[in-house]
Amino acid sequence: MIIKFAALSTAMFAAPLFAQDTIDISGLQSWNTDGDPSNETGVYYPGSLDPELGYIILQIDYDITIQTFGDSWLSEVNLRYGNSDGTFHGSWPDVLTPGLGSDFSGTQRFTGSFQTDIHLNLDGEFHVELFESFDDDPFAADAVLLPGSTLTFGRFIPAPSGTTLLGFGILAACRRKRPAC
Repeated sequence: MIIKFAALSTAMFAAPLFAQDTIDISGLQSWNTDGDPSNETGVYYPGSLDPELGYIILQIDYDITIQTFGDSWLSEVNLRYGNSDGTFHGSWPDVLTPGLGSDFSGTQRFTGSFQTDIHLNLDGEFHVELFESFDDDPFAADAVLLPGSTLTFGRFIPAPSGTTLLGFGILAACRRKRPAC
């Protein structure tokens, strides 16, 4: 099941070429192991993206609350993230296991941060699949992300090339001297 979402917020920080976006991933459910079609995959558009400039995620902060059902452990819940075509362009593993070591059922909040260099495709889609490393019940959801579960991206927006800037300058000149262009 694929669910599409927009970015929750966008804020500029540090320099004009860096931004921070937060997406709400609450409600995603895991039903089975990695890649199973019954798992929920959220499709997010983190911030306004100019396809000509690209989009590189340099850091991900997570603040998620997981609730497991039945015999499912918190340590079995994983988040896989990547591009719309299933690829992952970056140096960091594309799976986050926030409850690693929490070998018990229940509800728990997990927070953390890691550095990365994820290069999104030109469509700007960021996919998140919630899945289990072990399926405890093939007929019911094993876990859900509770309200307030978010991912916050520190992203880099590459500067326009010199050629692009020159093109903008020519366009501006043409607008002023319309008959000459």
